Amino acid sequence: MYNSDEKTMSIALHPGMRRMLLSNPTQESLNTIIEYQLFDPPNPSLVDDVINLLPSWEQQALQGNEILAALIQYMSQRSLSYIKNENMIQANLLRIRILASTPGIISFPTLEVQEHLIRFLQTSDILADLPALEVISFSEKEIKPLSSDLTRFRLSPHSRRYIQNLFYPERREAILSVLAHVAKNYPLLSTCRKAYALMLSLDNPDIWGNHPFCVRLIANRFWDSKLMKY
Repeated sequence: MYNSDEKTMSIALHPGMRRMLLSNPTQESLNTIIEYQLFDPPNPSLVDDVINLLPSWEQQALQGNEILAALIQYMSQRSLSYIKNENMIQANLLRIRILASTPGIISFPTLEVQEHLIRFLQTSDILADLPALEVISFSEKEIKPLSSDLTRFRLSPHSRRYIQNLFYPERREAILSVLAHVAKNYPLLSTCRKAYALMLSLDNPDIWGNHPFCVRLIANRFWDSKLMKY
């Protein structure tokens, strides 16, 4: 028993072993992480390791490493307060988890999109018109307070704050999941690039209420509901 405990501590705390287990997740390494409770107290903070691994994990997610998605899900279940308090890390982990769990692979150079994000975001709001986004719904009760502004095609600051509240975490994740599917599987590469660019641009949850794509998505559901009444 003593030797087992000693082994557990040495593996959990050794930086080299820690990085090796996290760098390229496989089912075997995930099982080891769970067995040795790598994310449980009193192990040292992994925040630096996670930050350093984000670029590598992004590439693995783009290639469909589903075990990576399981690893991130496991991390979130361990109540890692030091990661939950880091909004940037949280946003990156959410995007990576969604990409990793989405079937398919990215078939375009993502580094180009990352380096020229503004260019690829131009006219990207039109992706809100894709049939794939029709699964994202807003109730009539949610949209009704926006009716006047949407009819006039002009949103007041109050309406934008209201829109921000419509994008709660579960809805944001659902939208990102659809965008990940588009990025990996849509037949037009230009649309795939825009979908990935949108995912990157939506890292900050506080900007969804002002994001052109999000506003267009709500406007589409508003006019859809109008048409259904005729």
